[in-house]
Amino acid sequence: MSLEEALVFVETKIEKVSAALLTMDAAALETASTELRDAAARFTWALEQAPQASALPSKLQERLTTIGNQLALQREGLARVAALTDRQVAAVVPQASSAGSATYGNPQAGSGVAGNVARIYRSAG
Repeated sequence: MSLEEALVFVETKIEKVSAALLTMDAAALETASTELRDAAARFTWALEQAPQASALPSKLQERLTTIGNQLALQREGLARVAALTDRQVAAVVPQASSAGSATYGNPQAGSGVAGNVARIYRSAG
């Protein structure tokens, strides 16, 4: 595989990862990320095999810079998706640290203890 072909392959996989991030399709993102990792490994191998790898043409260097920028944007997007997912999970599944203030009571509290009664049934006074 030539250096140009390997670079085109990486660019294609980056576009696939970006599309999966935009649609928030977890299965497609996982597949595309694995393919991107493999494409990056192939590109690295092709770069090492290139006769003058230290003196890359300026067009190739520009494309590599663009790829670096795209990867940085993807990392930021992935961090945002992860934070959003964490918030959604926290809204649906109570965290262990908030068991004392759970809406449906504290299952660890014994009978007759205020934490054993659902908050919605407690009196305001």
